[in-house]
Amino acid sequence: MAPRRTVQIVSHGPSCLDGVMAAAAVARYYAGERVIPTLSGNSDTDRTIQGLSLKARDGIDEIWITDLSWTAVETGAHLTSLVERGARVYWIDHHRTAVSRADAPEFKVPFTGKVLSEQFSAARLAFNYLLKTDTRQLPARQKAAFESFFPFVEIADDHDRWVHKIPESPDWALAVQTLGGIASYREIMKLEQPVMTRRLAMALATGQEAMRKSVELARATMVDRELPNGIKVRTACCFGYSSEVAAHLYEGQHRTVVALFDLRSQGISLRRSADSDVNLAAIAESFGGGGHAAASGFALAELRRLPAERLAELLSGKLESLPHRSS
Repeated sequence: MAPRRTVQIVSHGPSCLDGVMAAAAVARYYAGERVIPTLSGNSDTDRTIQGLSLKARDGIDEIWITDLSWTAVETGAHLTSLVERGARVYWIDHHRTAVSRADAPEFKVPFTGKVLSEQFSAARLAFNYLLKTDTRQLPARQKAAFESFFPFVEIADDHDRWVHKIPESPDWALAVQTLGGIASYREIMKLEQPVMTRRLAMALATGQEAMRKSVELARATMVDRELPNGIKVRTACCFGYSSEVAAHLYEGQHRTVVALFDLRSQGISLRRSADSDVNLAAIAESFGGGGHAAASGFALAELRRLPAERLAELLSGKLESLPHRSS
């Protein structure tokens, strides 16, 4: 009898469709094994990975990192120590900031398997790798069950790369973003076909209304700035659903970069109009973030205080004009 595996999955979250589908693809392949999923935001990746420990008591430890990269050399050293203690570590990512930094010191880890490519989304890269490698040598029926997950993977790939040839892929992304990553992962793991469960469908309806309000907020706070090089910068605030809101703001625009400050996540999302070739990943990386050429993001602590500081200035001007009252 083959040794039992404990499979820990650290994937992009907390509410990323591609990250959730990548985790679900790995979990589907390891059906019957002990699977522990974690969804991590970009800013928490180093802490999350450094917190990993061996879980298998008398079996095999496997660690899958999907749709994520890290920045600290200590994170790579921790993964290396886990490998030296018997773990098998796999890394699959499609973000340009990971692909371009593949030889960085923090990635000097003796991976059992690694795929870094911008060709497909992380979910599709993970699925393809597992299908091709098949380290467990699945029986025919089990392999067919895994292969049947491909329509889910296609949905994630279609939306994450903004191909949008599958009409329902934006709805899946919106439902996952609204319901939350781990809850969505659990719902997806119940499904045999990509038809939303009642819980996912309810989340979609809730998300559509919340997105409408976020778009309204963005339009009310929108500021345009034309730069000498012909690029337009369109900035605004939103409350969640930054990708969807950005799509509304760059629709019909030319050579436009949209920057959204998400009041819910406290992060900045960058998107660009279809005719723009600005490398947003490079812009985000200069602020400590990352992503793709057409979609990226970063966090800026000082920006969180600006609305309050501006409000203080406005109020102070009014309050200082009031008569002084001595105690």
